[in-house]
Amino acid sequence: MTRKARERFPGLAIENILIKQGSSREGLKVCDPLEFDYILPFRIECLALQRTNIYNEHGDIIPGLFKQRVLNSSRIPGWIEEQELLEHDRSGSFLNTKNLQRKIFSSLWDKSIDEHHKKHLLGRIYENDDYTIHRSVEPPTLKITIAVKKSFGLRRLRDSFVGESLNIAQGVKFGNTINIEVDLVPAMILASDTVPDPYTVHTFHQNIDGYPKGWCRKVKQFLFPSSAQDTTTVDTRMMPCVRYGIMKWVNKKNPAISVDDKDMLWRESTCGYEKHILDVARRNQSQKYVMTACRLLKGALKKFPPDSKEQLGSVLKSYHLKNITLYCFLFLTIPSKNNQLSSVREALGYFVQYLEMSLNEGCLPHFFYGNPHISLMLPYSPFEQENTRYNIFAGKDQETLRQARYSLSRLLETLDGLYDKRWLLDQEKIMLFKDLLH
Repeated sequence: MTRKARERFPGLAIENILIKQGSSREGLKVCDPLEFDYILPFRIECLALQRTNIYNEHGDIIPGLFKQRVLNSSRIPGWIEEQELLEHDRSGSFLNTKNLQRKIFSSLWDKSIDEHHKKHLLGRIYENDDYTIHRSVEPPTLKITIAVKKSFGLRRLRDSFVGESLNIAQGVKFGNTINIEVDLVPAMILASDTVPDPYTVHTFHQNIDGYPKGWCRKVKQFLFPSSAQDTTTVDTRMMPCVRYGIMKWVNKKNPAISVDDKDMLWRESTCGYEKHILDVARRNQSQKYVMTACRLLKGALKKFPPDSKEQLGSVLKSYHLKNITLYCFLFLTIPSKNNQLSSVREALGYFVQYLEMSLNEGCLPHFFYGNPHISLMLPYSPFEQENTRYNIFAGKDQETLRQARYSLSRLLETLDGLYDKRWLLDQEKIMLFKDLLH
């Protein structure tokens, strides 16, 4: 894809790397061992872009969503106009994310696979005697399903993609085939923030005074170069937390989004920060208890798939549980000298309380937007400047949430005895989360 992008679309720079993300990367995976998520980083070097806010029907900013205004629309390569990548209105020209994903990235994938197989193109299905590859578009992902004949096997499939970044292991077999699911997310690089490397910092999150020398200055120099001063002499290794823009054009009705904006939407991805936080968590026993609690609930939720009559599976996705995991880290384990969990049972007790309160209030605040406590975990991060909260449940109607609450009560009956009830928990730590729901 990188090579074909250079040939067909000059100025579109796709990095020659796939960045693993999601549950399989973060240690929160349950079941489905052959499902993978990857970021495909890219830049459009021929365009000067300016981030523009998105507003809901009430005129309020929607955190995390934005448009990309093109500042040099009069001096752009011909392929951008040919592929209808620009939307024009009275306020300027903007990138059309729908066409960027469907006409550019889908086409690059199709051409790359077609060249690999040297077979005939049959719609979006690429056929081989031993395996088939099906590609569909569900923003922000290119969803790729590889169905491999058992007689061919995963190792031989891997060998047929010599030099490709294909992560294959022994996994679940369905009938006469083995299915591999890959969510490939093209992502524009927005910024590279820096935080201490969790593998070289042993006192991280113990207390504010225990943070490594140099970390604060480096972060402040990146964010506030005019005001930062060099007050330390010893630096620690820093690691990047990349922020990406992913194409989130609306493919279904969303009353909060203007019809005029729906094909131009980008969403800021915080996966770089999430990956860092969960890497740090592997060094902290209390946070590992929380991660195990998250996996237990994810496994229990497998009884409520999204296509079942039960609404719990359609309301609670992996990302909702990850946000609650981050809140548990924040309120239950930081700073670690004063906040420690005794067991998975205790961690699951808090997890259940946070989840129940969120469903009861119809509100699960996004961890990175409008979180007044985020500086305890990520001091001087750009998210400290985000004052507007974003409710991840905002698109769910009240009846759906009511049915989900009923399903959750039945689910918790099956987990009875595995988690501490509310009267055994610290009420102040419960109230810290509850106060965010209003």
